[in-house]
Amino acid sequence: MAGNRGLLAADKRYLASVIHQVWRACQGFASVVTERGPEDAFFLLDELDEWAAAQRRRLASRAARKPAGLSSQGVRVARELLDDVSTFCSAIGDMVARLRASPLSPEEVEEECLMIVDGFVAWTHRMASQLGVSRNLRPQAIWPLR
Repeated sequence: MAGNRGLLAADKRYLASVIHQVWRACQGFASVVTERGPEDAFFLLDELDEWAAAQRRRLASRAARKPAGLSSQGVRVARELLDDVSTFCSAIGDMVARLRASPLSPEEVEEECLMIVDGFVAWTHRMASQLGVSRNLRPQAIWPLR
């Protein structure tokens, strides 16, 4: 992931919004996993992946649909971050599918799923720190997963 040199305030706000969206999806995933089970939580990862793909298309567009004020550096970093989000969604989906097919009890599968999503949230925290966007994230946007 690229460093934060050259990022404008608008870039940082946009990157923070991407991370916030990931956190919202992770919170929803954790809630559904604990209430209904992992098989019912897959749709949240699919929705996040679709959202990330739509954002990448929006960033690639030369039309006015692109978020206002983003620098070329901000667009590049945002694309990389969104690519990583999609990669994580796919990998988490694969891991959860393997867990469901494993000999683990439903409670153990639930615990493993929550640990996986905790890892995703931890990664986004690191990205926010490295990109210098932590200040742009409101504390109320962070919910405890457990």
